[in-house]
Amino acid sequence: MKIRTSIIALAALAALGSAQAMTPTQIDAARSAGTLKEVYITGASALRLALGGYMQELSQAGSFDTFFFSNTSGADHRAYSLTLNKAIGSWPVGTQLLVVKRDKGGSGQGVTPLLSPAAAVVAGVDGNGAGQVHMLVNGSCAASTGTSPATDIQKPGFICTGTTQRFAHAGLSDVEPKLLQTPVNGGTGLNTSTLDAAGFVQNVFGAAVNKAAYLALQKAQGLVATSATVIDEDAAKQPTLAASFIAGALTSAVTGSNSQPKGWGLVIPTSVDANVATKQVNVCRRVNGSGTQAGSNVFFLANPCAGTAALAPTPQTSTGALAVTGRTFVSETSSTALVENCLGTTVENLGAYGLAVIGRENNPRAVVAGVATDRGYRFVKINGVAPERANVIDGSYGFVFESTMQWPVTGQANRPTTDVLSFLADLRSNMGKSSVLQGLDVDLQAGLVAVPVTGSWLNLSATDKLFTAHTSRVAGNSCTPSRMK
Repeated sequence: MKIRTSIIALAALAALGSAQAMTPTQIDAARSAGTLKEVYITGASALRLALGGYMQELSQAGSFDTFFFSNTSGADHRAYSLTLNKAIGSWPVGTQLLVVKRDKGGSGQGVTPLLSPAAAVVAGVDGNGAGQVHMLVNGSCAASTGTSPATDIQKPGFICTGTTQRFAHAGLSDVEPKLLQTPVNGGTGLNTSTLDAAGFVQNVFGAAVNKAAYLALQKAQGLVATSATVIDEDAAKQPTLAASFIAGALTSAVTGSNSQPKGWGLVIPTSVDANVATKQVNVCRRVNGSGTQAGSNVFFLANPCAGTAALAPTPQTSTGALAVTGRTFVSETSSTALVENCLGTTVENLGAYGLAVIGRENNPRAVVAGVATDRGYRFVKINGVAPERANVIDGSYGFVFESTMQWPVTGQANRPTTDVLSFLADLRSNMGKSSVLQGLDVDLQAGLVAVPVTGSWLNLSATDKLFTAHTSRVAGNSCTPSRMK
């Protein structure tokens, strides 16, 4: 993911001698000296790129570095070290900062452990009374494939393998905390009033299929010739799926079967794939507690909004495997990166067909450190509308929810200290602003839209109109319909 790489690289060169990226050993030294400020954030993996992008915005040139956990996939844990380019609270310009972000377990981990710090664990994800498990950034972290200082948030400068248990300062969630406490989303009905939660950005989600399925859909819809062997990347050739088909796949109502064909054959004819009736419906999804999954439950299944009339998502399949032929197989994973790998690598390499719900800030063709990548999947239209920011702004695309950031209210034992609280408040106030979104990488801009302004959208500048919504649901209630303002 190239975030103005050339400009940043030049600025980094110009800044040598003023602010420099900290090595893992220097992070240890600053921690021991008490000069390192550390902030731990947990939850919504769909927002990991937005957080990383804003951390880069806060960095003095040449001071920014990225850390991934275990390998270069960036699944489960990431961290960013930087030297602040502005004063925040009592932290002056030049403050050395380490921000550690836990993705594992998704949005639920950005809510439940903050409500119940004595447990600090969601349904056995990991952790215990000593706190959640976070990545440990210290001298044991080893240099990786990215540069240091970093110019790309998707390319780790260092890989860390150690962990530490501690309480997070704040959480991120793709939807409001209360929704994540419903049973369908793995919640136990905890009272969320002890959290200071507020929305800060609209998060755009999309339905994606692997490339083999994408090409088959293009052929089925007459967008490419039936003899085509590779997909056509032209936006005008993007195929569509009905929301009802997606709902059927997510609930196992749409399933492969030669004796009773009602799977991929509903959208792909035998003239395109003679064996389509037996093609297994592979679903790559997030675990309960994920905000992406919670949003999917609301949008496609009206769950929990419709009460007993809601549809129930199919959980992890207990037998079988991702495969070319079969009925339905559901694979649950703990982070967005793992869902991408499930769909774009495992399913695609099998030559099978698969479907997933993924945050739109993820680009399957991202340019990372100047190199074009291909993650093996593509987003499709839903009911004929593409999951693009412009369609969110004009109100035609509705698979959008307001993301929240939260921390314990005054009086709670785990409330952040004043300095950390000032930093968190800065994040929540600024990370989703139109002015900030405009400066982020184009790869993730498609998945983030500034929340509606208090006044009229028509009075905004032409540029701000391109990044600001004027449709929304009732704040704090994802079950309400979107309306234009």
